[in-house]
Amino acid sequence: MISKRIHCEPQNDNIKRLGVYIGAGHEGEKLYAKWTAGCYAGQDYDLAIDEIKATQGMNTRTKKEKTYHMVVSFHPEDFKKLSLDDFKNIEKEFAVALGFEDHQRLCGIHINTDNPHMHVAYNMIHKEKYTRHDPFYDYYKRDKICRLLEEKYKLKVDVGVEQQFSDYVKQRQSDVKHAFDNAPDWQSLHEELATYGLTVQMRGNGCILAAIGHKQKDGHHIKLSDFDKNLSKKKLQDRFGSYEKSAGDYEVKEFFQREPKRENAKAKDFETKTGLKSFDTFVLESKDFIAQAAIKSGTWQDFHRELSRIGLEVKPRGAGFVLTDIGGKTKKNSSIPFSKTGMRIAKNGIILERPKKGDMNNGRNTGQPDNLKILGEFEPSQGGYTIENAYKFEPVKKLKSAKEREAWKIYIREQKQHNYTWIKFNKNFQRFYGEDYGM
Repeated sequence: MISKRIHCEPQNDNIKRLGVYIGAGHEGEKLYAKWTAGCYAGQDYDLAIDEIKATQGMNTRTKKEKTYHMVVSFHPEDFKKLSLDDFKNIEKEFAVALGFEDHQRLCGIHINTDNPHMHVAYNMIHKEKYTRHDPFYDYYKRDKICRLLEEKYKLKVDVGVEQQFSDYVKQRQSDVKHAFDNAPDWQSLHEELATYGLTVQMRGNGCILAAIGHKQKDGHHIKLSDFDKNLSKKKLQDRFGSYEKSAGDYEVKEFFQREPKRENAKAKDFETKTGLKSFDTFVLESKDFIAQAAIKSGTWQDFHRELSRIGLEVKPRGAGFVLTDIGGKTKKNSSIPFSKTGMRIAKNGIILERPKKGDMNNGRNTGQPDNLKILGEFEPSQGGYTIENAYKFEPVKKLKSAKEREAWKIYIREQKQHNYTWIKFNKNFQRFYGEDYGM
């Protein structure tokens, strides 16, 4: 069982459209059942949609989305084990965990041969108080409920919250945009995109950006117009001529994979709630420094010395290695898998890049890839190295005005006295200074 939240921009939040979709299914799927909960309309589904729409209209203060759209996917063999009452009870468990037990919601189960799943549209606006509720740390609350329900109903155990293809593309947005801006023809575009495991394909009357190695039916693609409204099929064909499929055989350095993203989800949630840069983000922004440190180091102690300049240390953990924070501001000994840097640690050194399949010394049988940096067997850090620029609390968004920089100084000085996040503190500071804040 895997759950995920389908995010929606406020301007696209339309409970009636979503309610109709949940209650009808779509091409390739059939509606197994639909129901409502928490609505005065009872089980009159269409009336419940209108009721929720009216409730959302009572809150005119919030500028954020008012609908929490959740999808829970089940393995086909598990689907047969569950009755309709079981599905309704499963939804109630999620509602309680997320704090929506007193909120209105629309529920529906869609079935097909590969992926039976349940949609739930929670009204984030309370039906009596008209206040907006957005659950804190919802990633982990949903994940915990999935594990409990798998045990309760004897379902197949999944590994956790799945990575979304849209998130994968967003993390590489600048590189992908650069590929589209600079490619002179279709094959050059395919070659550049292949570096990131991506390709452009035709679908219907438009184009999609898809994951290499996955079929379209897997759903690992997005419309190009969603990535950039200027990248329409017509505009691309005006530039490059009629569409050409990828000739293939282009180098792929990374593939999209459906895998747990607990570290990323936690870091993203931390940044969303506090407005501060996470340790994960700091490490990912330091990938080039880490790679250069590996290249110029002749021994493990050289590498440890270079890493300590930015407050990092490599340590073994389980069957792999992690980068830990030795000089920053994290409350705990924060860590991130070393593989997140795009490199990995082998028995006799650091592999700087993952080699292409079959590309081992151009066919020479030496047993190791060309891009291995020989450092010998791993040695732990001897410590005592100088820390110059470690991870520290700083805003995700750059401080643009003098007033905002002043607010940050005050926040750092007084954060221990007040239980404020940077976001909340900054908003109060902005409200106090009014129009002068933008100076």
